[in-house]
Amino acid sequence: SWSIDRVRAVSKAANVTINDIVLTMCSGALRRYLEEQDELPEHSLRALVPVSVRAEDDFDSPLAISYIVADLGTRHEDPLDRLETIVDSTHAGKEMLGELSSREASLYATLIQTPLFVASVMGVADWFPPVSAVISNIPGPKEELYWNGARLLGTYPISAVFHGFALNITFVSYHGNLDFGIIACRRSVPRVQRIIDYLEQSLTELEEMV
Repeated sequence: SWSIDRVRAVSKAANVTINDIVLTMCSGALRRYLEEQDELPEHSLRALVPVSVRAEDDFDSPLAISYIVADLGTRHEDPLDRLETIVDSTHAGKEMLGELSSREASLYATLIQTPLFVASVMGVADWFPPVSAVISNIPGPKEELYWNGARLLGTYPISAVFHGFALNITFVSYHGNLDFGIIACRRSVPRVQRIIDYLEQSLTELEEMV
């Protein structure tokens, strides 16, 4: 868990969104992790990022989610360069989705997932993954919750991984915190728990930068 206020302070200082800062945290953590494994690729990792495409007056659509592909800028050593790459990438994706209706954006979401499903069916997703990871943001309750008098301390999401997607990072906002769930294939991403420390190092690096 990381304090939303702490992440928000960095986002305000850099004049970007909280999501941009979290993606940059993930980017820095993944870069450190891959450097430790001596497997940092020449080209940057890309992440599939779900985004809401629900119109403000839409109360009927059961699911209004589409996706953008974010360039995580992991080829850059400088955290500022990574942040700028992520901001440019996510803004371009959101502008494109903003020109589509909710129905068109949902159809686009199906199309953007097609290469993954085709690669999985053909059995080549391990060698030719369309993206490197999934990074999701789920808004949660701002107030503290209880169940039968027991206080809810945090909400740590468990998302899916499968061939072609060996790593999933999902974070949920709850009562002033961002609670991260990091799920990975044990063989493809060994010692994944180290990413937790690298996320903290990446955020500290961003704080020093701003």
